[in-house]
Amino acid sequence: MSELSFEDVFELLHLDTETGKLFWKPRGPHLFSEGGKRGAQGNANFWNRRFAGQEAFTDTNGRGYLRGSIFNRRYRAHRIVWLLHTGKWPADQIDHINGDRMDNRPINLREVDTAGNTRNQTLSRANTSGVCGVHYHKQINRWVAEITVDRKRIFLGSFDDRESAAIVRLAAQERFGFSARHGRPA
Repeated sequence: MSELSFEDVFELLHLDTETGKLFWKPRGPHLFSEGGKRGAQGNANFWNRRFAGQEAFTDTNGRGYLRGSIFNRRYRAHRIVWLLHTGKWPADQIDHINGDRMDNRPINLREVDTAGNTRNQTLSRANTSGVCGVHYHKQINRWVAEITVDRKRIFLGSFDDRESAAIVRLAAQERFGFSARHGRPA
């Protein structure tokens, strides 16, 4: 099945732009088969009594994003919100500016590439130094600061203490346009 069009999604869902929540619209019989005891109109009536006006896309995936299904195909809610708000599917990734994966208000969403999305990430759980881009190098017995920009790792220096490495790393983040929340604990 090809990607749903804006018109298809607009017919099925209402976007509350203040909250970023999606709600099911009533469906006409043209969206249902004649099969079963009820027929298309009866199936539409049954569906509308159960779902019309109800919040849609309330399930969360393992990473904390809201998701739902349209015609047995899964979509993330923020991508549907983007489509309904802009009239087009995102060409790349959708970033939640404030980092809250459940906050799908259009004002909190922006289309970015992978690098742009990475610049808004919080500190990884795997980080052991407590500072993004700073690690202890055992062979040289020093703290190393690095940053990756446009897929290129840039060595920022090695330092006697973690705090000095952190200061240099934070300055580099600012210089290269990383968000203020990048590398902060989640």
